[in-house]
Amino acid sequence: MDVTAEKQKEDIDQKEIEIQLSDIIHFIKGNLRKIVVGGIVGLIIGALYAFSKPNVYKVEVTVMPEYQSRGAGGLGSLSVFSGFGMDNANANDIIRPDLYPNVLQSVPFALDLLEQKVYSKKLNTKTTLQDYINKSSSPSLFDRIMGLLTFFSTKDEDDTASESDSRQNGQAIVLSKEQYGLVKAVQGSVLSTFDRKTGILTITATEKDPIVTASIAQLSLSYLTKYITAYRTDKARKRVIFLNQQVREAKQRYQASEYALSNYRDHNRSIFLNTVKLEEQRLQADYLLEQSVYSDLAKQLEQAKIKVEEDTPTFKILEPPAVPLQKSGPKRTMIIFGCTIIGVVITLGFILIHQYFFRKEFI
Repeated sequence: MDVTAEKQKEDIDQKEIEIQLSDIIHFIKGNLRKIVVGGIVGLIIGALYAFSKPNVYKVEVTVMPEYQSRGAGGLGSLSVFSGFGMDNANANDIIRPDLYPNVLQSVPFALDLLEQKVYSKKLNTKTTLQDYINKSSSPSLFDRIMGLLTFFSTKDEDDTASESDSRQNGQAIVLSKEQYGLVKAVQGSVLSTFDRKTGILTITATEKDPIVTASIAQLSLSYLTKYITAYRTDKARKRVIFLNQQVREAKQRYQASEYALSNYRDHNRSIFLNTVKLEEQRLQADYLLEQSVYSDLAKQLEQAKIKVEEDTPTFKILEPPAVPLQKSGPKRTMIIFGCTIIGVVITLGFILIHQYFFRKEFI
């Protein structure tokens, strides 16, 4: 009895599955024209959107930065340089390579990059990156539609925002709306990642012009190198400047004491008074003191210069920036295919909703 009941249940389940599949096939056949029309509409929208997007080029730069801790020896520096020991770094480290991407996403970096000059193949001229972005940024059809929809709602905000353009409040940076858009464009164009396992930093630049893209990648690497070098050697360079000033003053005092001693001896050559000898001894002691101070400061200055060279980081470029020959985007075929599928799915959804609420059954 139990075996027979199970067989009957399986037959019923199989019939239910066959009925469901047949309903689906009947549903698709009955609404095939609507589904095809929905797919064609999605295809047309996808084609308009895909071909309205300009070509984008990508350039990647890979570098292996040196990571040297204060007071670390050769083996410690080498292990961190190759990517090991990142988690064991002590608190005296000046800056970690895994924080380098944050430098290339900062507002000062974007503002500095906007002032740099780049050569544009499309514009056939050399101009600042800010002017290039303003001249080459042509809004697409979808951007224009969204701009028209949001024009009236943002008009009042634009008027109030323009009043505070280019103002500074203490150390804070106040950007105008145009500057804010340019900064966001640069931050979206330059991305960087650091692999903690391999110790390799990758800088990726994307832009509409291949030559400009390679220039942005190179400028980003140059900015990062200068920033880290200035950060790492800031204290040592300040010490060099301080010691340079001290050495100049000590040299003047040393030369003045030397001249005073020689002049005194020349004027009291044949005098053998004790007071004369005492004064000569005093001048000679001052001369020896100034000579010793000058010699010590000169040695410290040389050591400080050596310290600057030791603290200067090294960036080993593994893959330099190169002008791309092929575009990296947009993937128009995938966009069109995706929009076609979305059009079909939306059409099926509308048909199902319509039949469920109005007919209560599939036709």
